[in-house]
Amino acid sequence: MTKARRLIAVFSIAVATVSGAFFSGSVAAQQTDRTRQIGKKLKCMCRGCNDTASTCYHVGGTFSGPCDTAKGMLKKIEERVTRGDSEDLILQSFVQEYGQEVYIEPPHSGIGRVAWALPVAYLVIGTGLVLFVINRWRKHSPAAALATAGMHKNISSESLERARQRVARETED
Repeated sequence: MTKARRLIAVFSIAVATVSGAFFSGSVAAQQTDRTRQIGKKLKCMCRGCNDTASTCYHVGGTFSGPCDTAKGMLKKIEERVTRGDSEDLILQSFVQEYGQEVYIEPPHSGIGRVAWALPVAYLVIGTGLVLFVINRWRKHSPAAALATAGMHKNISSESLERARQRVARETED
């Protein structure tokens, strides 16, 4: 019986160790995933690229991962996530440190709404302008053709013959 108890004790310790490692590993993996997700909302402030803090691989960085600046940002995010801070609180701490330019996308409030609305406004205004110009060209092209047709009547046959002779001489080469 003592062998059976030892075997059960060893087995239960092994199961507890494996399950503890599994659960703590999944929590760590979730935290790094959460860190990466928050890092994707922040611009890398190395000034060498326009990538996110999670995906900065610019020249001069270590090509196996983010540059040193991005690594520092991710480390700060990881510390704040481990502390239990919310995503908004973490993002606001970076805004206080770097300003609004730290966002990879402009926020959907205040002046950020203008940044989101301008491309749509430019598209609508540009399309309207193109349609307006095309419409004006259509209206004026028959009138212009009639005006030039009327001008040919005012040209004398002598002037027309001289112009034809001159063109013939200049284009003989």
